[in-house]
Amino acid sequence: MKTTTTNRLLSIIAFSASLSAGAASAQSAVTAKSGDDGWVPVKHLEFTPDDIEGGLLGPEGEQITSVPRAEHASLIEIRGGFEAEVIKTMENM
Repeated sequence: MKTTTTNRLLSIIAFSASLSAGAASAQSAVTAKSGDDGWVPVKHLEFTPDDIEGGLLGPEGEQITSVPRAEHASLIEIRGGFEAEVIKTMENM
């Protein structure tokens, strides 16, 4: 059990060491191409517009008709003196 854990730990350490060595070599390559102040020129890419041609496909066969939604009266009814009560409450504030 300890040997597999040790082997895993050693492989993780070796892998991270190789990553850090690769990053260091990449950084030295960038500094070699850049100027004295570390500035690297920017490369601009230009893409030409593409013309896309095609047709519009629609459904074939019979048209489907739908039934409009039924409209119902509101289930909430405001009592008769509600507006007067709201006005009175606002006056008391």
